[in-house]
Amino acid sequence: MDEEYDVIVLGTGLTECILSGIMSVNGKKVLHMDRNPYYGGESSSITPLEELYKRFQLLEGPPESMGRGRDWNLPGPALP
Repeated sequence: MDEEYDVIVLGTGLTECILSGIMSVNGKKVLHMDRNPYYGGESSSITPLEELYKRFQLLEGPPESMGRGRDWNLPGPALP
């Protein structure tokens, strides 16, 4: 990566997103990264529901009676 940035923001929690946004609208070149495969920090959530089943290594997905997996939104950080 041979790019130059004025600011590098690590993490995608609320504070980091606000900080990154403010700096970019003020003309700074910002690289905004997160080590997780999701964004949102403490505000993140797991969607679709199938991701929850994968996280707990449950072989069967959610039952059809629960509807579409993308209609569910579960808090992410509280889960292992």
